[in-house]
Amino acid sequence: MSIEKLSRVGIGMYRMCLGSKLNENALYKALNREIDGSKINVIDTSTNYCDGESESLVGKVLKSSNKNLLSRSELFLATKYGYIQGNNMTLYQNGSFKNVPDEHIVHYGPNCFHCIHPEFMKDQINRSLHRMQTKYVDILFIHNPEYFLMDKIKSSNENVKGYQKQMLDRISQSFESMEEAIYKGQILSYGISSNSFSLTEEDKHFLPFYDLIDRAKEASKRVRKTENHGFAAVQMPANLLERCGLETTARWAKQNGLKVFINRPLNAFNEDGAFRLASYPKTDYEHIKSSTISNLETLRRGGESNFDGQIRFIIDLIKQMDNVLPYIKNVFEWENYQISVNSTIRQFQVEADINSILQHFLNTFETEVRHRGSQAVRNYLIEKYNIEELKDENKRIEEVALEFLLNSGVVDVVLMGMTREEYVDFAKGMLQKFKN
Repeated sequence: MSIEKLSRVGIGMYRMCLGSKLNENALYKALNREIDGSKINVIDTSTNYCDGESESLVGKVLKSSNKNLLSRSELFLATKYGYIQGNNMTLYQNGSFKNVPDEHIVHYGPNCFHCIHPEFMKDQINRSLHRMQTKYVDILFIHNPEYFLMDKIKSSNENVKGYQKQMLDRISQSFESMEEAIYKGQILSYGISSNSFSLTEEDKHFLPFYDLIDRAKEASKRVRKTENHGFAAVQMPANLLERCGLETTARWAKQNGLKVFINRPLNAFNEDGAFRLASYPKTDYEHIKSSTISNLETLRRGGESNFDGQIRFIIDLIKQMDNVLPYIKNVFEWENYQISVNSTIRQFQVEADINSILQHFLNTFETEVRHRGSQAVRNYLIEKYNIEELKDENKRIEEVALEFLLNSGVVDVVLMGMTREEYVDFAKGMLQKFKN
């Protein structure tokens, strides 16, 4: 579809995977033309999201027989390439990328390589089109090319300008390969999605953007004999706390006719820590905790003796979690702690009836963590950023966060994770509010 007809809020597929009914239902709801008049027509995914299963979920929905869904021609479909992880790592180890010079593969970490070489792009776009069951994507983003800088530059004393030029030269090569993909009809346009677009120009991992359009023109002249290049958009993180990219990269992009996509609008990071910019309801945590322990005790007294050890273990776990609760500052810390909790439960092989009782407590515990964290975030935003409207407890933090971006004057599309149907409802509500 035309890049001029994008919905102001798009679907960020980062944590949306084939096999998750929750994610699948949310995507169906987002693309259902019959649910109010607010169409979400932008889908943004990547080869490395859920190790390709994010793209596969898109493919399943695109091929659905549901006539109420937006058709492929009504959708703006974006994907990205660059990461060698998971299945791509296996392919690399098996020699599938033998046409890619090894010096063009950034060995960033043992389980994370990166590459933007033309031969790798050709491989990746074919795999993406196959997974998404489509003949073309509307835009292909180079995904975080600054991995080259992150690997090469460990301190500001190194040859930063020299390495930046090497990275830009590699981007130029990628532009040429994507101009070829436009000629073949595999993509309609291309762009760069980079975390470095949100850094200050003085940062050693900053991605200089000033001559990207000239490089795109040169690539198009060499490949398609025209200056009418396909470089159409940039994508970067931005939110209430991380605003640098809005003033630099995004402003430059808008002045030069490029579209600006914003990701990570509700997950913010600064010198004070990590913040989830969303409101969560208060729970009846104390009551649920007490009743869970009581129910487990009842089950232990009336059950078989071989469950006694499991129940005692679960009750001890609940008490331990209750002691830890005041020290969990935000949802990110909870997600790390949750991994160890789930691992412990799996290792103990908890019986189904006991696990069912436990899961109700775990869900309540998570909601309580999110509520306490959101109250702390609200106070932080009021005190440090003087966001007066958040003094109204009925004003949701995520609403303020999206309004800030959509009112910035330099943002075309805010990409929002829509892993659940309630997130789709919120996104459509925001679209209604900003309807032209």
